[in-house]
Amino acid sequence: MQKVEKVIHIIVDLGNGGAERQLIELLKRNPSHKLLIYKNAGIYKNELDKNKIKYKELNLENINSIFSNLLKISEEIKFSKATIIHSWMYNACLTTAIVKLLYNLSQSLVWGIRCSDMDLRHYSFGLRLTVKLTRLLSFLPNLIIYNSQAGFNYHKNIGYSSKSYKVIYNGIDNKKFKFSAKSRIVIRKQLGIKKNEIVIICAARVDPMKNHQSLLQAFKKIKRTNKKCILLLIGKGTEDISNREGVISVGMKINIEDYYSAGDIIIMSSRFGEGFPNALAEGMLCKLFPVTTNVGDAKTLVSEIGLVAKSTEYTAIYNALKKALEINKNKINKLKENSRLRVVKEFNLKKMSAEYQKSYKELV
Repeated sequence: MQKVEKVIHIIVDLGNGGAERQLIELLKRNPSHKLLIYKNAGIYKNELDKNKIKYKELNLENINSIFSNLLKISEEIKFSKATIIHSWMYNACLTTAIVKLLYNLSQSLVWGIRCSDMDLRHYSFGLRLTVKLTRLLSFLPNLIIYNSQAGFNYHKNIGYSSKSYKVIYNGIDNKKFKFSAKSRIVIRKQLGIKKNEIVIICAARVDPMKNHQSLLQAFKKIKRTNKKCILLLIGKGTEDISNREGVISVGMKINIEDYYSAGDIIIMSSRFGEGFPNALAEGMLCKLFPVTTNVGDAKTLVSEIGLVAKSTEYTAIYNALKKALEINKNKINKLKENSRLRVVKEFNLKKMSAEYQKSYKELV
């Protein structure tokens, strides 16, 4: 398929999240595309430079400075000579819609919505207002791309336009995320984990949606009867979770694939908000057995391979983990192999990139 070259991607900043990772992977496969970052490239600066991706940082400090620089944003879009504007996540979607209206931009507008049923009571007034405004302006984009069916269903139900949308699942790098026997030995030694201990990994920043409290309650109950279990928490803010028996918290890790190899089970305990859970798919690629709550499209991802908790309460998470720990060794080893095979086949980067290209081509 011939690639659509004149696309400018717009995002507020490049934190260590799933949407940012997907954007980088898409840009690596489309080096002619350009990237406009309202704040800065952060941890991805070296990767952008290494892959010769064309990007510009505006170094705007906060949402107020972003809105006071809408003219500058419109000028950057015009200067890019792009025919398609692809904005990522709520704040960028809102600002690009306003810019398109204010400055009568002719480019096709694509919104990228990455979450599902957000419980906005846990978040700032600013985010709640942004969601309301994007809902009102959702008639403007030529296409809204969701990364989960749950995301589309939720946004349609709260009033987002459904005149033109697509669901494009995330693609995960199966060359980067793969089991490494060497990493398993090194990381376990580094963390003081014994060879016979079973490691449950949760890779998630500390956030109300991630539901660490219920997971910790569930694990405490697991630990009472299974002393060989370890819960390894990875993600921003987890370093502050301490003094809990059997829990190791390491904070955010850039080389997270090495840590996945140290585990046996990947758990996603989220209460709401997930679209396509990258961490769950990454863990599956590293041959971890998946256990998840039924949030976003997690159930679709794990299919018949993993276990889905009946609710997001700690008792349901406990029951699912307990059941996983009771699976015999031969069966769970086969399921771990199938975990990787499923993600390699269904959620790969080539497939993801092709779907985006098809969408861009249809707009052009």
